[in-house]
Amino acid sequence: MTGTARHRLPEEVRALWVVRTSMGSPESIERAVLLASRYGFNALFAQVRGRGDAYYRSSYEPRAESLANQPDDFDPLGYLLRVAEGVGVQVHAWLNVYYVWSQPRLPRSRAHVVNRMPQWIARDAQNRYQMTTAGKVEGVYLCPSNPNVRMHLLKVFAEVARRYPQLDGIHLDYVRYPYEGYCYCAGCRARFRQAMLERVSERQRAELDRLAARRNPLAWIHAFPAEWDDWRREQVSAFVRAFSRQSRQINPRLILSAAVWPVPELAAKHKFQQWLHWLRSDWLDTVLPMAYDKDTAVVARQVERVVQQAQGRPVIVGIGAWQIAPESTVNKIRAVRRSGARGFSLFSYDVITQYGASETYLRQIEHTVYPFPFG
Repeated sequence: MTGTARHRLPEEVRALWVVRTSMGSPESIERAVLLASRYGFNALFAQVRGRGDAYYRSSYEPRAESLANQPDDFDPLGYLLRVAEGVGVQVHAWLNVYYVWSQPRLPRSRAHVVNRMPQWIARDAQNRYQMTTAGKVEGVYLCPSNPNVRMHLLKVFAEVARRYPQLDGIHLDYVRYPYEGYCYCAGCRARFRQAMLERVSERQRAELDRLAARRNPLAWIHAFPAEWDDWRREQVSAFVRAFSRQSRQINPRLILSAAVWPVPELAAKHKFQQWLHWLRSDWLDTVLPMAYDKDTAVVARQVERVVQQAQGRPVIVGIGAWQIAPESTVNKIRAVRRSGARGFSLFSYDVITQYGASETYLRQIEHTVYPFPFG
């Protein structure tokens, strides 16, 4: 990978995450671009794949249910790109990866992956999954080790890159397991067993197969817990590697990024998200660690360490503005600037503007967001 995409990042990235709730109409999209431009932001990470659905023209996934009242020819991502053109605001298509549903009912479209391919759904050690957020799991995830899941996701991401050549970037989210208690589906168990065969003796293989068949389906996993975790980490990394290679071929100017857990060691241990490896391998141009702690001192420590670990690669710091007062956001922006990070992104536009209805929060941070004429 060359530095082409990296050079296209603004000197300081001042971004907003725009959740799909603000992508549902031409008016809400126009409002998001207007407020971003008015208050000194120069990039939008706009969610166009939220729950296995599409806020763009897709051949592979159903149109988002919230667009049902919009004309059939309304293309939220295409419209956003047109509105943002020429106003100094970059557009990065934000797509959730493995996380595909979060409601107690099933998706209405039979074409939705949850209805069409239930065998692709990630499961816990008791072969269960959940439809909504509870505990450590946000809802339905797809199985990262399933080769058909990976193929489907690569098609989805390739289509976005090809169909919207004017995009500034593609932004991955939920490119991870929900936590270490997933996925234990039958496919995962079989694929892990296959990966371990050359590392065991014939006698050990026979014994583990006997245990798995009779009383312990997780026999291979219990025998090799460290290898099991390493193998799951590699499943996510394999997707990111393939996504990066594919995206570079389609449009080498794209800025490739991911929202990641802010402490790389904990991300790798608990979410199987080895994002520091992805960044250092140049599979991604930048990362957005979600440093959402309310304590500015905690955020400052996390960011300083991440900037050091990134070894000169750009880091854009995610700030949890939705849960803190404007003064706290101001303090965190200042801490980010002191750290040497490439910029910041606030989560989220929708909450701090009350879905575009209020400018109060933005007015209170305006002079810190845009104190001088960065490019």
